Amino acid sequence: MRRKGRYLRFLPLMLLLTSFGNVYAGTTLEEADSDSLYLGALKAISEKRHDEAKAILSNLIEKIPQHAGAWLELAMLQCELGNKAEADRLFLKMKQSLPLSEDQVQKLDILQPKECKVRSRKKHMSLSLEVGYDTNVNQGASNPTFIFGSGTEQKELVLLPEYQPKADRFATISANISTELAKEGTLGFAQVRARSYDAMTSYNTLALAAGLEHPWKWRDYSVKGTAMASILTLGGTLYQKQEVAQLRLMLPTRQASPWRFSTIAAYTNVQYPTLRNFDGHTWELRGLANYEAEKFQLQAGVAYLADRAHANRLGGHRDGYYGNLTLRRQLSQRSELELGWSQQLWQSEGIYSPNLIDVARRQRIQTLKAAMNWYVTNNQALQLEFRATNNKENISILQYNSKTLQLSWQWQNF
Repeated sequence: MRRKGRYLRFLPLMLLLTSFGNVYAGTTLEEADSDSLYLGALKAISEKRHDEAKAILSNLIEKIPQHAGAWLELAMLQCELGNKAEADRLFLKMKQSLPLSEDQVQKLDILQPKECKVRSRKKHMSLSLEVGYDTNVNQGASNPTFIFGSGTEQKELVLLPEYQPKADRFATISANISTELAKEGTLGFAQVRARSYDAMTSYNTLALAAGLEHPWKWRDYSVKGTAMASILTLGGTLYQKQEVAQLRLMLPTRQASPWRFSTIAAYTNVQYPTLRNFDGHTWELRGLANYEAEKFQLQAGVAYLADRAHANRLGGHRDGYYGNLTLRRQLSQRSELELGWSQQLWQSEGIYSPNLIDVARRQRIQTLKAAMNWYVTNNQALQLEFRATNNKENISILQYNSKTLQLSWQWQNF
């Protein structure tokens, strides 16, 4: 919950209010309208929607010629875009048009940038190293015996050792990079994550992902679209390919409100090159709520999922629900506690395996998480995390429990 630089965009406004006093004073209705436009312009600037921000600020100046904040933000934005001549013209216009005292003109001179270099495109990078212990690497069944058939034909079998829980130590390295591809906020990103086990090397994984993200504005709503493709190898062999398309709609809220609400619609297509009849695609509709105070953050989400099989997958199509709750609490200037809970429910439409397992699969996966974060520097953090997963199913051979404990070091350049 570290908010480095979060309020830097509002620095010109704060300086303006303290320096210029009552340069602008309108009626109550005008003030309400101008405040709404002004905050909308600041939001557009922060979301890289520069053309929209310029249009809003120009409109505000037309309506209220003495709105000093709009003049200043427009001038600073022109400078940020590298338009020094236009920025200088706006600063000169402010001095000529606004009723400023000599002291206020001097302060305006201080605010006026001497150079207007185009800001280089932002690049965000992060790196994470983890070591840990997993009590059930292979998701071995909780119950070593399995009963199949019915009536007098029931039989009980004992699972082979390789299908029972196996514990091991692991090490993980992951890296992420994102960069601006266009001035209006389009991002390109790439991710890589590799995990290696001490003994169970057949479960080593390598995941690669790349995608694009683009924000835009629709009425009072903020919209963000994401497209991503990824691959996953298991034991050195290609195991899974995945394509994701997602649209996120952020609902408008009052500027001072601690609440933020959004909804996500997503489509995921999954292929398993080495497995037969496992491919499928999933439609998801998710609602999210976020509450943030100075030292406290609460996030909650609930989703409906429709997973559609492409061929004769065991159990066929399935529908599910997902819910999660995450609490973050700042304990000191450089430490934070994080608690999380999630649960996913799946219900298959058809019989799992006729004449062998004559039930429709019903699955419930619950995960609990507790973590402590220590921010060693502004760019580095240590995290100690415990995670427990309990997968309860009506098919005992598929039930499993696992617990992991891991220590990670994280670095980021933003």
